[in-house]
Parts: sequence; structure tokens; C-alpha cells
Amino acid sequence: MNVITIAIQKCHALVLEGLNLNQSEPTKNTLVLTLNAKMMELGFIMSQDLYQQLCQMKPADAAKLGEKVIPVLQKLKGSHIQHKPMYPNFPDQVINASDAELYFNAIFHYYSFGEWMPGYNLLPRKFTFENIKFQEITAINSAKFLQVFTTLLLAQDSLSDEDKGIIQWFMEQDNANQLRVPEDIPFHENMCVVAAKFLQDGHDIKVMVKNATDILRIATFISGGDVSLAENTRFKSLPRSQRRVLTKQLERVINEEDIGRHRNKWVRLFHNLHVGDYSTKVFDIAKKARNNGRLKSFYSDLEAALLKLDIDTVLSLLSSRAGEFGRRLDHVLRVAMDADMKLVTNPKAITSFKDLNQKNRYQQQVITAFLNVIDKIPTRNLTQLYGHLNSRGVDTVEKIIFPKGSFQNAVVVEKYLAAMDFKLLQALKEGIQNSLQQRFTKLDALGKVWIDPVLIESPLPNMQRSASSGLFNMARGTRLSIKSEQDTLRLFVYWKGQDIDLSATFHDETGQMTKQVSYTDLRSDKYQTYHSGDITRAPNGASEFIDINIPGAARHARYLAMNVLVYSGPNFDEHTECFVGWMTREHSNSNEIFDPATVQQKVDLKQSCRNVVPVIFDLVERKAIWVDLPTSRNGFYAQNNVQNNRASIQQKLIAMINVSNKLSLYELFELHGKARGEMVETREEADIVFALDGDVTPFDVNVINAEYLI
Repeated sequence: MNVITIAIQKCHALVLEGLNLNQSEPTKNTLVLTLNAKMMELGFIMSQDLYQQLCQMKPADAAKLGEKVIPVLQKLKGSHIQHKPMYPNFPDQVINASDAELYFNAIFHYYSFGEWMPGYNLLPRKFTFENIKFQEITAINSAKFLQVFTTLLLAQDSLSDEDKGIIQWFMEQDNANQLRVPEDIPFHENMCVVAAKFLQDGHDIKVMVKNATDILRIATFISGGDVSLAENTRFKSLPRSQRRVLTKQLERVINEEDIGRHRNKWVRLFHNLHVGDYSTKVFDIAKKARNNGRLKSFYSDLEAALLKLDIDTVLSLLSSRAGEFGRRLDHVLRVAMDADMKLVTNPKAITSFKDLNQKNRYQQQVITAFLNVIDKIPTRNLTQLYGHLNSRGVDTVEKIIFPKGSFQNAVVVEKYLAAMDFKLLQALKEGIQNSLQQRFTKLDALGKVWIDPVLIESPLPNMQRSASSGLFNMARGTRLSIKSEQDTLRLFVYWKGQDIDLSATFHDETGQMTKQVSYTDLRSDKYQTYHSGDITRAPNGASEFIDINIPGAARHARYLAMNVLVYSGPNFDEHTECFVGWMTREHSNSNEIFDPATVQQKVDLKQSCRNVVPVIFDLVERKAIWVDLPTSRNGFYAQNNVQNNRASIQQKLIAMINVSNKLSLYELFELHGKARGEMVETREEADIVFALDGDVTPFDVNVINAEYLI
């Protein structure tokens, strides 16, 4: 990790400040143009500002900068290595080969345990122009670069491991004293990264620790555990000075309820910290937790009231904790509906009504109480609730959930939910909308605002803790259009180590699998899909590709899922290197098999799992749907392949294509535009543009989380 890598990934820019600009011996235009041409080969292009500034550098400095920049861009696109598929003249070679040739090549390769490869000569490939949309790289100053650190810490959501690593990198630099650490780091999982560094350096962490769970997260982070606390952690042995600080800070904020929420984790941490050496108060609570004593709990009182349908007590409790009210609102409304039904079916109760039409009495009471505390709920939570309500106008039989944790998953739960009453639903949505707009009016004015309608298909980014690092980041479920002239999808995987397989599965409108192309079947003329050959051993690296003709495949399937599976060997995170992605091509048989300029996405696979679906394609609508989710492996079968994981793949696909309970970026930016700007009809009129290529894009995940969810 270095300045160039971070600046390109987070700002699409280079930091030129301090690189001998305005010298008496400026660089010749030809050198800068040569660097720009090399960047264009990779799918990037200089902005006019960057070009002009580079022309003011000394030739030697410009050349050195180029030598550092190009390897970073190559790695972002996956062209830093040489791709060698089994069939070097793919795809024509696979299309034209006989069944016998493909069969015997595979058999000889398997029988040699991956040592033998067919000795084909690489034939010349025709050159043709591809319609490339270049990613612009501009220039920024050091102040703008340092702002990346602050933006990450202001995020109202979890950060990926890569982003946490960037925070740590900034804090380890010589100019760390120039960093602006926010007085309040809103997301506590992110706070622990800074607090851990401060603790290790002997700085005060008092201002960061707001509750006991913060201490648990800090200790978990230092021990390399999951700071979402979804998993258990083996705590490291800490120096006495750090144990004392953590225990003293814990003494200041400890309460039994926080301890009870993660009792088992706390029992282990109490032992690790030797709390009895530093605090009698903490030791007494620790002893109670170890001996299974009853710890005071808000939640036990709440659950008891919910079971009794005691709505008055429920609302009294939740009104004191607005955030919890927001998380529980749907559940409480369903309990209130049961209470209403009980009231209406009770003859004595009916006679007590002044208005016999008050069938939603308790539900209305819940909504009134909620709207009274709505302004205390964080914006992130409120937008999530607003998105959830988008799916509550109709009956549902399945619920899609994304459990918290560093290992992101999607689970389809069969659960019937009756539609909410229309008037109640509208009252809730209007209340949330008004609250959000009111708080957005307090932010800086935006001026004239234009929002690209395509952002309706870009959900709000969340749960980034499990996001893969790659060419760009975006929210799971984001849909990106494929140009009409680019009819070929080329999926790719590269890895070093044992056997990793690339497969493509085709699915109908309902999500049911209808066909697969993988190592068991390298081609399908019907679906016009072809595999470059199965390689089972790659100590020096290997690549596999799959070509799909979109119009041809769309005649027989609605969806295509890209599947990457470890057939044999360790999890992805234990491989030396493994990355995947896809290209869009106009001419499948021309140019190089791996053309970095046509790469639309490249991500590194570092998950602690053996199956991943990076992306799904809607072949009819010609859209890529970003997924980045593992699929469960069926342990009954010895072979880890798409046939034996069919049910899990189908479940993930159905989950992702049917997600409707998330607020879109269009809706979020529209709330901001109406609250602190003027909405305009055309892009040309706007002072700020929200679009795939605008001032703020779906790929600016950190900016959205830090500046538009506050």
C-alpha cells in the first residue's frame, strides 16, 4: 500500500504536490503522451489538468512517476501477470475442436495430476478497435489526499478490511500529525481501528470509548478478530499497561446490560485483562457474568412486554431508545396488529370504542410514538428503515436477510408477512421523509442538482466490512448496463496454487438453473458459451476464461451467474493470489485474450470460503448485478462444483434479483436535492451531478457514507 495506490483507488487521481513542478526544464509533451498512451492501453486516461501538470515536471521525475503508476494500474486491471489458458487460441480453438480432442486433452491433463498440457502454438490474432470508456485520472494536492483518512472515519457504515488497512497506513506515516481525527467517529467498528493505534502508542482513548462494547471491539481488533462481534475471538495477551488502560476505561462506562449482550465473549476478555488487578467494580460484574448470574437487561423487559401484547409498556421502553425503536418497528407493528385483532374480537372492548372504525388503534399508537422520537434515530438507520418499508405494501412469503459479520451472506427465510395498512404505511414513510429532509437542510447548499435516473438501480451501500477489494467498490445489488454493441461477456479467473474452477450457470425467470458450462462441459453451442479449458494445478499461476454471447444465451436463459469454486486446496484467503472479473467485448476472436482496457471489474478473492458468486448478469436487460457473495458448499459430495452446489447457487441468485427492501441512491440524492438544492431537468444546468460518471457516483462508497448519510 502506498500513496499512488490509495490516491488512484479512492480519488481516481495522482498526488503531484512536492514533485518539482514549474521547473526550468519541463518535460517534453512526447514523454507525457507516451505515458498517457500506456495508461489508455489499460483503460485509463489523463485529465487535462493532470496532463498539463506532468508537462511541468522534470523529465526524469515524470519518467519515475510513470514507472510507479503503470504497475499499480496493471494490478487494478489484472494485467500485471501473464494469462495462459489451456487453449491459447480461445475461443475459436474451443469452438472448432472435436469432442474427442477436448476429451482426451482433459483426460491426459487429469491423469498427469495437472502436469501435462497440450502443446498448441499461439497463433496471430487480428487487431480490431474496441469501444472503450476510459477511466479519467486527475491530479489532487496533499490536503485532498489526507482527506481520504477523515472521510473513511466519518463513514456511517462498516469499512472493509482494505479500508481499515488504509486508515492504519495513514497513521503510520511521518506526517500522521497532519491527519484530522474526527471528534466523534460515528460507526463504532471503525473507531476501534484508531483507538487500538492510540492505545498501542500510549495516547488517551477516553474520548472514543462511549460504552463497554467499545472496549470489547478494541480488544477484538487488536486480536485480529471480527469487530462486528458476530464471531468469537481468541484474545491476545496484552501488556500490563494496555490491560490497565482498557480496564479503567471499562470501569467508567460498564453496565450489566452491555455485558449480557455478549456474555461469553466478555467472560473470556475479563480473564484476558486480569480485571481484578485494576478494578473492584469491573471484577464484581465479571464474577457475576462468569457464574451465570442474572444481569440487568432492557431487552428482557421488552421481550416480556411484547409477549403479553402490552403495547403501552413496549412503547414506554422503546421511546427511551430511539435507535432500538427503529430496528424493532416492523416487529412492534405486527405485535400491535395482534393486539388490535384481540381488541376488535372482544365484545366488551368493542363497546368501549367511541368510533367502531378504530381497527388500527394500537398500530396508530405505535406510529405516533415512533414519530415522536424519529429525529433521534441516526440517518443510516432511518434510510434502511425507509428502504425496508418499500417492500411492506404487499404480502410476502419470503424474507431476504444479510446476517452481520465479516463473512457476508444472503439467506432466504420463509416467513409470511401480511401487508401493512396503506394509510399507516404512508404515514410512516412521510414521517421518515420529512425527518430526513429536515436534517439535510442543515447541511451545505448543493446548488442546482441533476440525478441520473439509472441510479434507481443502485442501492445504498452498506455492510462493507465483507466487501472484496478491486477495481472499484459498489453496493451489492447495483445494476450496471452493458453497451448494446458489446455482445460478448468474457469471465476470467487467475490463481496460484491448487485447483480453482470457473463456471457459468444459466437460470430461467424464476432463478432455476437450466444449464451450466464448466470443466465438465466446456461448451454449449445452444447457449453460445465456451470455456477456455480446465487447469487443475497452477504453482506458477493459471487462468481460465468463459465467453458468453449475450444475444445467443438470452434466447434460452434470463440470468447468468459467474461461479468460482475451489475444487481442491485451501480457502481463497489462503491462496498466494486469486482474482476474478469480467470483460465486455465487441470482437471475441480479435486482440489479446486478456485485454485490460475492456475489463469492467476485477476483484481479489480473499474470503475465508471455497465458493463465490461475484456477479450475476441479466441477459435480457443486458445488466450486470454486483453480488460478491459466497455460496454454501454441500459437504455431502466429494466434488466441489456447480452441479453439487446447485441449490445454494439458485438461492443466492433468487435472493439478489428479488431484493426490494433497500433505498436507492436516486431516492437518497433526491432527498438531499430537495432539502438543500434546486432540482433541474438537464445535466448541463446542474452545479452537481449524481450519475455513473458524475461528481458523485455509486462507486464513491466512502463519500456517500460520510457525506450523504449524516
